[in-house]
Amino acid sequence: MKKILKLFVLLAAIVAPVLTSCKDDDDNDVIKKNKEVVTYKVAVIMPGSQQSRWEDIANWALENLKIGQQNEVFLDKVITLDLEWYDEDKVEGLTEFVSRVEADPQYKAIIGPLRTENAYTVATLCEKHHKPLILPQCTSTEVQRIFAESPNVFNLTQSDIGQAEVMVSLALARHAPSISLLVHSGDVSTAEAQLSYGATFRNWLGFLACEAGLPVDTVCLYDNTASMRQAVIDLTNYYQDNYDPDRDNQNQSVLMFVPEKPEELVQYDKIRAEQVSAPGKAMHYPFTLCSNTAVSDNDLFTTNFKFQYAYEGVDIAPSTTSGFTAAYQSRFGYNAYPIGGEPQLFDALYIVTYALALNPDDVSGSIASISDVSGKDYYLSWFPKEIGAAMVLFQRGTPLSVSGALGQWQFDKRYHASLLNTTYRHWRMTDTDGSLCTLQYITLTEGKRSTNNEQLWRMNTSVRDEFDPYQIEDNYLEKEGNYAFLVAASTGWQNYRHQADVLDIYQMLKRHGYDDDHIILIMEGDILTDTHNKYPNEVRVQPGGVNLYNNVTIDYRTSTLTPTDILNILSGKATERTPNVLKTTNKDNIFFFWSGHGNDGLLYLDRHNLYDKDVNAALKSMFFDNRYRKIFWVIEACYSGSIGESNQDVPGLLMLTAANASETSKADIMDPVMNIWLSNGFTRAFCDAVERDNNSSMRDLYYYVAQHTAGSHATMYNFGMYGNMFKNTIKEYLP
Repeated sequence: MKKILKLFVLLAAIVAPVLTSCKDDDDNDVIKKNKEVVTYKVAVIMPGSQQSRWEDIANWALENLKIGQQNEVFLDKVITLDLEWYDEDKVEGLTEFVSRVEADPQYKAIIGPLRTENAYTVATLCEKHHKPLILPQCTSTEVQRIFAESPNVFNLTQSDIGQAEVMVSLALARHAPSISLLVHSGDVSTAEAQLSYGATFRNWLGFLACEAGLPVDTVCLYDNTASMRQAVIDLTNYYQDNYDPDRDNQNQSVLMFVPEKPEELVQYDKIRAEQVSAPGKAMHYPFTLCSNTAVSDNDLFTTNFKFQYAYEGVDIAPSTTSGFTAAYQSRFGYNAYPIGGEPQLFDALYIVTYALALNPDDVSGSIASISDVSGKDYYLSWFPKEIGAAMVLFQRGTPLSVSGALGQWQFDKRYHASLLNTTYRHWRMTDTDGSLCTLQYITLTEGKRSTNNEQLWRMNTSVRDEFDPYQIEDNYLEKEGNYAFLVAASTGWQNYRHQADVLDIYQMLKRHGYDDDHIILIMEGDILTDTHNKYPNEVRVQPGGVNLYNNVTIDYRTSTLTPTDILNILSGKATERTPNVLKTTNKDNIFFFWSGHGNDGLLYLDRHNLYDKDVNAALKSMFFDNRYRKIFWVIEACYSGSIGESNQDVPGLLMLTAANASETSKADIMDPVMNIWLSNGFTRAFCDAVERDNNSSMRDLYYYVAQHTAGSHATMYNFGMYGNMFKNTIKEYLP
């Protein structure tokens, strides 16, 4: 009530001078009856298959905006939008369309597209003239992170970290003993796969499941019908082979299914029926929980397809307090439900209209101002009767706190381009014909878990103290020398961060007394002269930072080596291909840093695979050949914990990994000029820890790195065969 009274007081203060200055003569009456109409162009990009639904939503929103403005007697002018539609399925013309619109000042904003890969393309193009871009449902975490601080890009849905968190919570609510993932994804080492919709689930499941205390059974990827069939076969066999009656008789494991398109749920249902029809297989198969893409198009449920299994899932919904769903059903039918970005489109049209009323010459700034609710304690919703009052204040330069179908428009204060709150609908397929029943609505609220993307991205991990302060030290020989083996295992511009991190470590070693005779450096160096490099022959780990490629000696180019070559160089076995090797003895320490891509049980070396079993054999051989005193191996790679798990029987080896065996590691610092990740979060945390205190114990080093690595659990392996973590220090390697 106080908010309403304050609003009316504010309105009265504005209109009182108008009323007192009015004359009886209608010609001089400033209360307009025939208002000026100002029309602005806005481009809308969405799939042509959904255009009829989106046009219905757009007509509804524009109709409300027009009625609300026409009925407001104190409003000077009416703002309308002229929408130009583009089918994003026509990918070949998308760049040309956006380039034209982005450069034309008559177009005040772009709404859409829906699909992640197209959203990345459009956002990149809009950077040139900072054209306001409102993305209704681009939920890819990677895309949102890349454009997080772009002043013109706004996301109306939280990233899929939130959705993945909700799905893990639902698995916990079912008392599932474990969780698995089936996700549409391409080659995980490619930049395109990292930008895909499924990448968020693939990258974050391990972290979120670990936080929840849920074991991850298996992660299966597919990119077509054939690979989906193989993935379902693998899942079926996995759960049949690993069936535990003591665990699985009580509760069913959960499979998170993340398709790219709704029709993949139909394919999955058919393939699942084929594979689990054999006696005994069906009883072991996990319960399937679907992501929102499974129901993102109404057409799926009008094909008369008969599903053979019941499913539950999560969908992105309007706010439960906005009244939008009830109004939607009143307009489109009792059984209708807003899906596929419809409420986001509705709000986008309102946001653009209000921003144009506030300042048509700075739409992005106006959106940021409207969504910054600090200091604003009055509140208006999306209903027509409130629109006119809001527009009066907006046109007089007074920003308001406004809500829409999605609830209050409040963007993250730093990463303002993503709404703080998203509502998720937990649904169940109640019949085999695909009709859905809403079970509950879920939002991310304050508590142990985060409420917004910034907190999720920077979430501090909990660390358990597993180290024994009374562990007896091994009888190592007195140290004579320190050697370093640095490997940037990937090539290409998109992998800039791996070479940059290795160079950062290289320069740190030089500062701590290493010379090139005691360092083997393996990196491609191709990023130095890449056409995308705005600073030729320079490499940086932070925007505006120092050039790390200074007095650098590269021993080998990554693309010229095989995994066998790597192990020979490490083991001191000189060959004709690799004459320069580590010349170490059992009185020398080896600091080994690896940065690149990884997978379960392997590290990628450019086009080759270095397997954990081969690493283990080489390290044991080095021990028996007296090739080292101690080895400290730091690995920056996804699923690097799987390498650690396979090497917990090597004397004198300590391994620190960027992630556990079920997680991906995360890029950290984006260069806004080159639009490329410069570093990885784990490596940055490790370097920070060393530079803060190189005399810290290995235990303290681990704690700092674990607590400052976002999005994965940095993990220490094999410390039981290394020594006392409270007494051994990093200074042994970095004096």
